[in-house]
Amino acid sequence: MTKRQAKPASERQSARRATSERAIERVPRGGKRKGKGGVQREADFVVIGAGSGGVAAARRAAAHGARVVLIERDAIGGTCVNRGCVPKKMLSYGGTLAAILSGCLSHTGGHEDWSDAIVRVNAEMARLHVAYTHRLQDAGVELLHGEATVTAPDQVQVGAETIHARRILVATGARPQTLPVPGGELAGTSDDVFTWQSLPASVVVIGGGYIAVELASILSRYGVKVEVLVRESRLLERFDHEIAAALAEALAAKGVRLHFHAEVTLLNQANGAIDVCYRQDGNGNGNGGGEGGKDRIHTVRAQAALAAIGREPQWEGLGLAALGVEKAEKGGIRVDRSFRSRVRSIHAIGDAIDGLHLTPVAAAQGRWLADRLFGRRGDRADFDTVPTAVFCDPAIGSVGLTEHQAIEAAGKAERIESVVRRFVSLENRFAGSEQASMVKLVVNARSGRVLGAHMMDNAAPEIIQALAVALRLGVKLSHLRTTVQLHPTVAEELFG
Repeated sequence: MTKRQAKPASERQSARRATSERAIERVPRGGKRKGKGGVQREADFVVIGAGSGGVAAARRAAAHGARVVLIERDAIGGTCVNRGCVPKKMLSYGGTLAAILSGCLSHTGGHEDWSDAIVRVNAEMARLHVAYTHRLQDAGVELLHGEATVTAPDQVQVGAETIHARRILVATGARPQTLPVPGGELAGTSDDVFTWQSLPASVVVIGGGYIAVELASILSRYGVKVEVLVRESRLLERFDHEIAAALAEALAAKGVRLHFHAEVTLLNQANGAIDVCYRQDGNGNGNGGGEGGKDRIHTVRAQAALAAIGREPQWEGLGLAALGVEKAEKGGIRVDRSFRSRVRSIHAIGDAIDGLHLTPVAAAQGRWLADRLFGRRGDRADFDTVPTAVFCDPAIGSVGLTEHQAIEAAGKAERIESVVRRFVSLENRFAGSEQASMVKLVVNARSGRVLGAHMMDNAAPEIIQALAVALRLGVKLSHLRTTVQLHPTVAEELFG
């Protein structure tokens, strides 16, 4: 019996009803007055963008008594709720179920159905849309749906409405970068995956960052033949090199074909498929290889192609440049330490500025800014010790310095010690898999202080979140080794 057959019909129907219901997008508002240019109103704080950062800032400012207007042109929740963290992780859970059913329980012939997974994802997104709106309404935030234009340092236009604001916050997030090669428009993005009602038999994923890795891992677990074209010499350049190498081996063992040193040059549609041409030098050492000499042009054909080459801040269409707001080095709004732009009344946070583009970072920035502008001076989050994860299979969790970063900071390699452990978890042994997990601690050799912790295991994200607190408090390797372990767990491998 498949998962679809086993799922009660009533549950599937309720999920579809929740998906089809339109989320509440407009909160009743007052205080409007007619002006020459249409409806006008006064506000203390106008927030453009109802993603994680914008919602957090709006709610916190309203809690301090500010009159807050939150403007969103799309669905509430931003990238995280609609095209990122939430649907991605739910699909990853479904992919894990698919792997279990096709492996450990292969005799049943069961598998996770993509269309059912999408129904569940959409139902959860609809629930979150309603929940976010109700929370904003309870906090006293007025929510407008539409395109915003900043027409003056203290004025925002939304349709026929003009809002005069003491402070303006830009929290408009980021969008996927398009592939800048001939035929690049043939490649979809991570946004498109969440709209698929059925899966192609094969996909070429272009990119080697965490979005590319997650897409490749998720799709392969649903039975899609996946090839990954990585321009660099390794996956996940911002993560520890040993963890990244171990993940490459794990993905290859699961059937994902990796091509390194692969620079995409052309996409072409032919016979209902997409040909992706790429140049690869002689150092290409992925499954695709670089054999046959340097700088040869190779072609891989698949039913679909996905570009996961990064994301870029999206704020250019708001009219900010005309007011003197400047662009930073990586394309975000240039802000100071207080998230204030060159125009004193205009602030920006989250993916709209350069820095760490992570949901919890944007939310922490938004809450701190609202505290600073409208309430007490809140405690600033520690943005130097930010845990992060890659939700692939096996998952990656990381916090603190990588080995290379630690050596660079210390000045000499001998000042840094690395402790690496590889093991096969009970979960994998039960499933009949020899897939190894990995733990790596980066330590100051003299003081014993742990500078970084990196894990590859499906339990890694949850473990690393807790370990982030220990790193902030200055945990030492001796502390870990003298702590009694919880057995049998994956976490006990951290303690020696």
